[in-house]
Amino acid sequence: MNELEIIEKIRSMFEVKDYPLTDDVAYLPNGWAYKVDMLVKSTDVPEGMSGYQLGRKSVAAVLSDLSTKGISAKFMMLSFAFPEGINNEYIIEILKGIKEMTDKYKITLIGGDVNKANDLIADCIIMGKYRRKVLRSGARIGDKVYVVRDFGLTAIGLDYLINKKKITNEKLKILALKAVYEPDPQVNFNIDVINSGCATASMDSSDGLAYTLNEIAEQSKVKIVVNNYPMSEEIKKLIMLEGRDPLKDALYGGEEYQMVFTVDPKKEPLLKRLVRKHKVKIFNIGTVVEGKGVYLSNGDKVEKKGWVFTF
Repeated sequence: MNELEIIEKIRSMFEVKDYPLTDDVAYLPNGWAYKVDMLVKSTDVPEGMSGYQLGRKSVAAVLSDLSTKGISAKFMMLSFAFPEGINNEYIIEILKGIKEMTDKYKITLIGGDVNKANDLIADCIIMGKYRRKVLRSGARIGDKVYVVRDFGLTAIGLDYLINKKKITNEKLKILALKAVYEPDPQVNFNIDVINSGCATASMDSSDGLAYTLNEIAEQSKVKIVVNNYPMSEEIKKLIMLEGRDPLKDALYGGEEYQMVFTVDPKKEPLLKRLVRKHKVKIFNIGTVVEGKGVYLSNGDKVEKKGWVFTF
């Protein structure tokens, strides 16, 4: 089975009506929400990533999901499994990376566990407060589809690190590796967008934009038409100079840890004010229409592909 099939088995056995297992976070009725994310070194840490960057990523992945739902992180529980013989300084570097993120977002560690395994594993649970629920299923016909920051860079960085695909432009190489090594979810902006009432649906993109758009379309029972590149003109040109397809890299990259969301056009003036407040780049990449699935404006179907583990 792959991870999606296993999740469906878990849902069929454990899901109860008031606590659906279909969204980015778990909401409790008392205003608290929870998110857990597991980082495994052999599958989640590319070559060259430092212990410090690993620690940052383990927290950033959870904050991306929480903030995409407008949740302000408050408390954290953290569990580790370390392999025999691991360097002590490497462990300290991981902890420093985690500490940077908890200090930045004022998160208090309240417990955890340490164990031994054949791989390095960091399991991070973060709890936070929410004011309103915005699900994957809230997109409505006529909404505009937005993404936060440039997509496509992680695809290039991972291709370089995993498949040894050369990057000839030095600026693009620096940007691509930074996107992979130091994911930077726009936490405060995300929270403001959700709590302002701008967003009708939202989801974190870490498994890939194509997968994320299809999830929103499926759960909202709508069709999404992609009619614009989710990146700046500069990034688009740099990618094209490498002989690559910028849209393919943007759709099927993964590991972005950025928010994908839909907006009622009437709320776009408010959204623009929040963009100016936080000095964040966003891109309007499409529209929600009647129908099913995700398509490019030329009619080509955007397949639901992404980062999925097979066992």
